[in-house]
Amino acid sequence: MNDVQKDKLQQTLNRQYNFNVKQILSNAASLTKSNYSALLQGSVVLFLTFVVIGLLAQPYITVNNDGTYVFEHQSIIEIIAICIVSPLIAGLYMMGVMNARAQKTSVFTVFSFFPLLFLLALTQLVNSILVQLGLVLLIIPGLYFYLASSFSLMLVADRKLTPISAIILSCRVFNAYWTQIAAVYGVLFLLFLSAPLTLGFSLIWVLPFYFSVMGLLYQELIGEQEGGKEAPIHDVNESRFDA
Repeated sequence: MNDVQKDKLQQTLNRQYNFNVKQILSNAASLTKSNYSALLQGSVVLFLTFVVIGLLAQPYITVNNDGTYVFEHQSIIEIIAICIVSPLIAGLYMMGVMNARAQKTSVFTVFSFFPLLFLLALTQLVNSILVQLGLVLLIIPGLYFYLASSFSLMLVADRKLTPISAIILSCRVFNAYWTQIAAVYGVLFLLFLSAPLTLGFSLIWVLPFYFSVMGLLYQELIGEQEGGKEAPIHDVNESRFDA
């Protein structure tokens, strides 16, 4: 591993990375084309999982005549759903990361992170709580936490960080290049808006592209862990956010 690779995370935190939004999107498109089959199959697995969870939850939802509804055992069902879905989402993110590292992936890669189910589910649960609290407060804090926590699942899956350490480091990375990362998300948001216009068919490309973009962003801004060792504590466990 060369010195540039070893220092990639520190360079990002020091704002020394040359972030080119157009280049990131272009490279992600190429990665999507090269690894499309596995990414699409993984996306289908995730979609079918949501469908199955929805069908299983349906008996617990009662719709009233006035249009309101009652969702029995909602909290329990949501926690179960997070436990099932989080490892799959992390698997898809890591497929994007592995593709950016020129590593082979298959649809079975999406199931590779179920051994980290507890940590991934806890990370996703904390993220969801932060986003919901932020939205209730002034909306903007919720949007911030949604974007800033983007790399947290990948950090848990790839670097085996604790949920809090992963969320903090993800926020620090986002803070370093928040305008560029927000611009990338803006493009992705516009692409997802095409789904209703195409009866959902555009998701056949947009979902694999999304996971390629996120995997490439992670690799470009954070990269592989040096020597397979745990990252230095001062790099990942700092409680402050760099503005």
